[in-house]
Amino acid sequence: MSFLTYLNNLWFFNISIFTLSVFLITSLCFGVRFSSNRNLGYPTLLNCLNFFTLFYLITVSFSFGFDFVFQDCFYFFGQNFQILFFLVLMGVLLASRDFHVARSVVKYEQDFLFICVVISSVCLCFADDFLIFYLAIELQSLTFYILATFNRNSEFSTEAGLKYFVFGAVISCFLLFGFSLFYLAFGSTSFELLFSLVISSNDPFFFAGMLFTLIALLFKVGSAPFHAWLCDVYDGAILSVTLLFASAPKLILFSIIIKLFFFSFFEFTPFWTPFFIVACLSSITVGTISALYQKRVKRLFAYSTISHTGFILLGMLANTAVSSQALITYITIYSLVTVLLFSLLIYSATSNVNIPKYLANWTSFGLKNPLFAISFTILLFSIAGVPPLAGFFSKFFVLLSAISNSYYFTCFIIIFISSAACFYYIRLIKIFFFVKGSKNSFWLSHSSKQNSEGLIGTLMFANVCFFLRPDLISHFSTVVCFSLI
Repeated sequence: MSFLTYLNNLWFFNISIFTLSVFLITSLCFGVRFSSNRNLGYPTLLNCLNFFTLFYLITVSFSFGFDFVFQDCFYFFGQNFQILFFLVLMGVLLASRDFHVARSVVKYEQDFLFICVVISSVCLCFADDFLIFYLAIELQSLTFYILATFNRNSEFSTEAGLKYFVFGAVISCFLLFGFSLFYLAFGSTSFELLFSLVISSNDPFFFAGMLFTLIALLFKVGSAPFHAWLCDVYDGAILSVTLLFASAPKLILFSIIIKLFFFSFFEFTPFWTPFFIVACLSSITVGTISALYQKRVKRLFAYSTISHTGFILLGMLANTAVSSQALITYITIYSLVTVLLFSLLIYSATSNVNIPKYLANWTSFGLKNPLFAISFTILLFSIAGVPPLAGFFSKFFVLLSAISNSYYFTCFIIIFISSAACFYYIRLIKIFFFVKGSKNSFWLSHSSKQNSEGLIGTLMFANVCFFLRPDLISHFSTVVCFSLI
C-alpha cells in the first residue's frame, strides 16, 4: 500500500472519529446547558439535537460517499459499510423523532448515547486489531445496556436491560479470552499479521481462541442457541431503541464477521463452517417455531429477526465471491426492511393513545385503515420472501450461493422450515382483514403529519420496485466483496 493511499485512509478514519467526538462533547454541553430551560427544555431541545445529528450524518455521507475505487482492503471495506451504516441511522432518527415527542420518554442523554453508538460502530468498521475491536464493542455494549433500560417507569425495560447486562458481561469474558489465546499463540493481535501467521497452523490455542470469538460474535448478532437475551430485550425496550438494536448495529457486527472469517481465518474454513451450519439451522428453526406461539407484536418480530440471522449465516458457509456478494446483499436489504417494519410500528404507536402491543389489538385494522394495512401486508410478504419483493431476492441469492456450493441438504431443511414460517405472517394478515374487531382494537389518527411518512414511502417504493433496479445494491455488494475475497 502506497504512502498516499495510507494517508488518505488514515485521514478518513481520523476525521470521522474527530468530528464525532467534537459533536459528542458539543451536544452534551448543549443538552446540560438547556435541559432545565423552561422554553427550550422539551421538546425543542430534543428536536435541535436530533436535527443536528441528522445533519451531521448527511454531511459525512455526502462528503465521503461510497468508494468504488479499491485501495486497502480493510479501509475500503470499512468505508463503504460506514456510509451504509450512516444511511440506516438516518432512517432510525427520522422514524424515532415523532415517537419520542409523543411518548415523552426521551431526555437529552439519549442523543449523547446515540452518538456513542455511532463512534463505537465507526471504530468497529475500521478495526484491524483485536484490541481496538474489543474496546469499540464494549463501548457499544455499555451504551446498549443503558438504552435498553431507558424507560425507567417500565418493569419490562428494567428486566430487559438487566438481563442484557448479565449475559453481555459473560460474553465479553469469552471474547477477551479468545483474543488472549490469539496473542498467546502468535504474539500479535493484528488482523492482517494474523492472516500471514496462521497459515497451516495447528496450534490448539488458536483454534480455541477462534471458537470463543465465534461464540461471542454469534451472541452479539442474536443467533441461536445464544438468543435467550434478544427477545426480552426487544420486547422490553421502547420501540425506537428496538429499531436501533435490530438494524444498524447488526450491519456493523456482520461486517466484522465477514472481515474475520473471510480474510483472517480464510485458511481454516473447514474448521468454522460446521459451527455456522449449526447456528444457521438452529436460528431458522428456533425463530420459526417460537414465532408461531407469540401473542406480542415485538416478540413475534424478535423471533423473525433470529430467523433472518440464520439466513445471513447461511451466506457464510461458502467462502466464495458469489456467496459474499449474496451475503452483503442480504444484509443491506435486511437493514432497510427492518427500518421500514419498525417505522410502521412506530407510526402506529405515535398515532394512537395506546401502543398496540398485542396481536389482538390489530383485529379489523385493515377495515379501519386500509391503505396502511395494505402497506403492512406488502412488507410482511417481503419479509416472508414472496416474489417479486426485495425480501425474495435477498433469500434467493443466499440460497442460490449455498446450493451452488453443494449444501443441498442444508438448503432443503431451510426451505422446508421457511415455508412453515409464512404461517405467522399470514396469521397477522388474517388478523388485519378477517378477524372481527374488539374493544381493544385501535385505529390510526391522521390529525397531524409525521416526519417518518416520507421515509416509509421511500422504503416501501424501494421494497416493491426492487426488481426494476436490483443492480443498485448488487453493484455495491460486488465491489465490496471483491476487496476481501
